[in-house]
Amino acid sequence: MIQRKQTIFLIVAFLAMIVCALMPVGVPYVWIVSVVAALGSLATVFLYKQRPLQARCCTLLMGLGIIYYIGVAVFQHSIGGELVFTWPLAMPALSILCWFLAYKGIMKDEKLVRSLDRIR
Repeated sequence: MIQRKQTIFLIVAFLAMIVCALMPVGVPYVWIVSVVAALGSLATVFLYKQRPLQARCCTLLMGLGIIYYIGVAVFQHSIGGELVFTWPLAMPALSILCWFLAYKGIMKDEKLVRSLDRIR
């Protein structure tokens, strides 16, 4: 459903990862993780009829966000440079936060649906 708050969170995460993919971070091949996470976030919006799968996708996307940061840190360490935290590097953190909030909302909806099924 478009009116659910989880959808808003997933769309904000999609936009943040697209911005992250378009901005140069200085790390080769890490943009692939950005694009995959952005497309995964957009695909997760359309899984609203399958809430458990949608929740698992959110956890997978949070893992991709963490992998993004690990990739950046490993690359910066391998070239001997220091890790400079610029605003394009803040976009995955925003996405991780949005995916977490979407996950919490999805689980809240699932709990509500299960409680209503129990009443019937």
